[in-house]
Amino acid sequence: MTDTIPFKIIVADRAVAAVPLDLELHDNGVLLIRDPVVVQTLVRTHRAWWDTGEELTQHPAPAEAPVHLRPVLKALLAGLTDEAAAHRLGMSGRTYSRRVGELMAALGTTSRFRAGAEAARRGWV
Repeated sequence: MTDTIPFKIIVADRAVAAVPLDLELHDNGVLLIRDPVVVQTLVRTHRAWWDTGEELTQHPAPAEAPVHLRPVLKALLAGLTDEAAAHRLGMSGRTYSRRVGELMAALGTTSRFRAGAEAARRGWV
């Protein structure tokens, strides 16, 4: 996240850049730039500006996985099917699926793969 950026830019195929003619009025037209050196310079400048920003986080991440979700996380990481994981954990398939949903919500993800990656990034595994 950053408060401002120096300019808006649209880049197509790293070959053409479009920047507004007027930095305040965005409907005044754009300047198309096709020179590869200038396009690369604009892209690097824009990226460098974004790199100075801060990462946006909605909630501080807990230091470890919630206790009731740890077995579910371990089952996911083990690659067990939902049926096998539910059986191993002594719960119904529906309860297991609900817990997987809770885990993904706690990690802020929408896929199981991303949940595993996010859990690893947070040091939960």
